[in-house]
Amino acid sequence: MKSLSPYESAKRELVMTILYMAVITFQAIYVAPKSLSAAIVIFIVFQSIGALMLRHYVKKVKELKDDQST
Repeated sequence: MKSLSPYESAKRELVMTILYMAVITFQAIYVAPKSLSAAIVIFIVFQSIGALMLRHYVKKVKELKDDQST
């Protein structure tokens, strides 16, 4: 199996985080008809975690891109 560079690995993690956030959104929509309060809690908690992960990986990709260009 091919080893990924740190930049490629960070880009993959960024995409996985975006997919994670999309899945959580659909999960909240699926739960909403049964329990609106549970859907709101799921959405807020997991999207907050996703936003923190997204911020981390965007910063990591930018740093690695700058290092790679110099």
